[in-house]
Amino acid sequence: MYLAADSLDDLLFKVYKQILARGTPIQPSKGPAREISGTLLKLSAPRVRLSRSESRGRLFSCLGELLWILAGSNRLDFIQHYIPSYHEFSDDKKTVYGAYGPRLFGESPNDQVPRVIQLLKERRDSRQAVLQLFDRSDTLEPHLDIPCTCTLQFLVRGDRLHMLTSMRSNDAWLGLPHDVFAFTMLQELIARSLGIELGEYKHAVGSLHLYDKVRDKATKFLDEGWHLHRPMPPMPQGDPWAAIKSLVAFEKIVRTGHGNIPNYHEAMDPYWADLATLLMIHKAGFVKNNQLEIKRLRRRIHDDVYLLYIKRRENIASEKDQLSLFNPKTVPTKDSK
Repeated sequence: MYLAADSLDDLLFKVYKQILARGTPIQPSKGPAREISGTLLKLSAPRVRLSRSESRGRLFSCLGELLWILAGSNRLDFIQHYIPSYHEFSDDKKTVYGAYGPRLFGESPNDQVPRVIQLLKERRDSRQAVLQLFDRSDTLEPHLDIPCTCTLQFLVRGDRLHMLTSMRSNDAWLGLPHDVFAFTMLQELIARSLGIELGEYKHAVGSLHLYDKVRDKATKFLDEGWHLHRPMPPMPQGDPWAAIKSLVAFEKIVRTGHGNIPNYHEAMDPYWADLATLLMIHKAGFVKNNQLEIKRLRRRIHDDVYLLYIKRRENIASEKDQLSLFNPKTVPTKDSK
């Protein structure tokens, strides 16, 4: 099956509609689901990578997971700051075995991303620019989490960087929106490293499935109708990795509370400063009676594409405070995947 769209929301709409209408019932270990197999998805405008729907608009958890990968981390406490449910995938409650970060940005030979960039600088037409995530050793012993992604391939054609992701399995509700965000951001980072523009993003899946427990939610998503297409702004021109290093370091300070928050708003390009501000807004959402701080941070945002998600975070913070008036033991919950 081949499904193409110009935005993530349009793509999700087609995916959920097809699975609900034509999916084959399966009984995997995580519960009953419906599946379509051998699917190729195409996102022709990779910067329209964020859902603007009420249920799938997961900016904060997507950004957190991306930075977890870029930091080369497999730490559970890191990713739980953004996706609390990740404890379900940890063997030792400290790390995540299948984490992508160490496999892409680890020590040699796992320094795969820099090597792919160098390869494409030297040989633009190469067909060997492939990042490997799923490994033959991953099934030798049981783990709560092994990579669903097999490979990420990059092709420079017509002075644009195209990307093809190959997945053995993909949860269309929880995983797909996060995967598209993280992988198209990586696509743009590599494109900027090469000094070229983004091409198409393609996503091939062996088992694309929707669990029965979220079937009603998927139906509700379809009932929302179509959403306005709003792309993220283009990344600044030039090599992005110094900015990524600064953003990863900034994220750690914000998340852990260890160290003084630098004056990032003047030091960073507005593109990266907006992402830094979003990290602070996410952290501010954990504090009771903190809507004023979220509103203060919102005024720092340069691109209004993010305002929808910030407003929702303000509303969530307000709802938590209202609950706490009736139940002092209420603990704020984090943005879920």
